[in-house]
Amino acid sequence: MIERHTIQQNKTSSLSPHPAVAMRRPPSAAGGRRKAACLLSLLVLLFATPVAASEPPARVVSINLCLDQLVLALAAPGQVVAVSDMAHDPHLSAQWQAAQALPAVRVRVEEILAQRPDLVFLDAFAPSHVVGLLKRAGVRLAQFPEASTFDDGVARVRSLATALGRPEAGATLAQQMQERRAAPADGEHRPLAAVWQANGFSVGRGTLQDDLLRRAGFRNLAAERSAGPFEPLPLEALVRAAPELLILESPASDRPSLAEALMTHRAARQAFGTTRTLVMPHSLWLCAGPQNVAALDRLAAARRSLERRR
Repeated sequence: MIERHTIQQNKTSSLSPHPAVAMRRPPSAAGGRRKAACLLSLLVLLFATPVAASEPPARVVSINLCLDQLVLALAAPGQVVAVSDMAHDPHLSAQWQAAQALPAVRVRVEEILAQRPDLVFLDAFAPSHVVGLLKRAGVRLAQFPEASTFDDGVARVRSLATALGRPEAGATLAQQMQERRAAPADGEHRPLAAVWQANGFSVGRGTLQDDLLRRAGFRNLAAERSAGPFEPLPLEALVRAAPELLILESPASDRPSLAEALMTHRAARQAFGTTRTLVMPHSLWLCAGPQNVAALDRLAAARRSLERRR
């Protein structure tokens, strides 16, 4: 899949109020939602900052975790003014340390516009009302589709860097990713691996994790059981399948849930033991990007260890 993104530019340099705002005053008995809508419309007008599409953006905001990490890796110093709140989470973000110096914004128009951005990075699934109001405010938008393979991540690096006005930085990082990725697995034997997530789910076809497993020379149990991207994988079925490698994701928070505790179930420990398990930090393969190289390195090392034991 070739990564493509859309940059949308509002070409008007001034904005007129929506007729509903300019011509009508909400009645005194109006509910909080109508008042909030009016305030939001005023914010759109106050914070509108149109910029020529040919100019490199000076105030960048990202409101998507996966894009946050690439923006932080590629932007010039001072170019990024805010990222999503999830970018600060070390369990989810490979760039959490860089994010600490920046304010966090949620997917709320008033929070985004308060940063006076001239370019906002968001994914294709961003709420339509947020997209519409940001367009109306004259803010350029760079929307990216989902990246579900390593190659998608490489292409996304190049595209995002171009949107930042830093194509050379993107080309350099993309080349580093391609050079450092795990070499194609040699030999005919491809060990069977199973990813076991919270609530007894696994990841199958069409997911980034499946692509990385295949690149590292593994077969993916969930992909062989089902054609879907997410597959329920009961403990009993997992034990019966007897994968050569069990991959557990590190907890998504400092306080693991009961569902995450299930991943250390006694039956699983007895069946696989520590030598046949791999703990994968969630941040290394949750999003497509340069952090996937570290995930591939871990998978390649696990495969070499299995080969030595055969």
